[in-house]
Amino acid sequence: MNLIVHFVLKHGYSFLFASLFVHQIGLPMPGPLFLLVAGALAAKGRLDSLTVVGLTIAACVIADWVWYEAGRRGGDKVLHFINRFTRDPDFHDRRAKRTFVRYGLPLLLVTKFVPGLDAVAAPLAGTSGTSRIRFLAFDAVGAGLYACVYGGLGYGFSDHLDRAAAYVARAGSILLGIAVSGIGIYIAFGLIQRLRRVHAARVVRIMPAADCGEPIEMPCGMDGGQEDGE
Repeated sequence: MNLIVHFVLKHGYSFLFASLFVHQIGLPMPGPLFLLVAGALAAKGRLDSLTVVGLTIAACVIADWVWYEAGRRGGDKVLHFINRFTRDPDFHDRRAKRTFVRYGLPLLLVTKFVPGLDAVAAPLAGTSGTSRIRFLAFDAVGAGLYACVYGGLGYGFSDHLDRAAAYVARAGSILLGIAVSGIGIYIAFGLIQRLRRVHAARVVRIMPAADCGEPIEMPCGMDGGQEDGE
């Protein structure tokens, strides 16, 4: 941890940006630890918090955009290339596709907290035909959340970075659970809104039919009763 602090202090924002980009592109670089250090240095006044968040978003989005374009052009070959070192690449390919189909673009909000999923989310967005604007929007929000969570942890534990690093190692599953719950709530809210729109559309279709002057059938006996009374 002290070595990371030394490098960030010596090289500043350029080193932070480069290390986060390398981590996000898929090379073995401890991105969350760099964010912890950056948050701690921001708490000490050695770095600017907003600059750290902005650099994190830029580094992550640019790296993810590379994989998105690769997936858009290469299709399943890119996904298989990423999973080539796993025990069963085909199985991991199918599982990644099922996960993306189930959760869709909101998955990009949390993938940076899940190392295995983070590597395949961007190319999957490309292969699925997602528009660039929607991809970049969701990915930027996810990168901002990533920067705030890990950078904020470093900021709050600036005097105890080793303890913060231990929390990061333990908190992965907790963060994933919270994130998946948030996605579930988001999807449920979307389904409720869609059902309301469908219901409203049906009401709109039914209402004009009643105003068109169409004949309304009277119950049996009503006309006869009127004639008897005349």
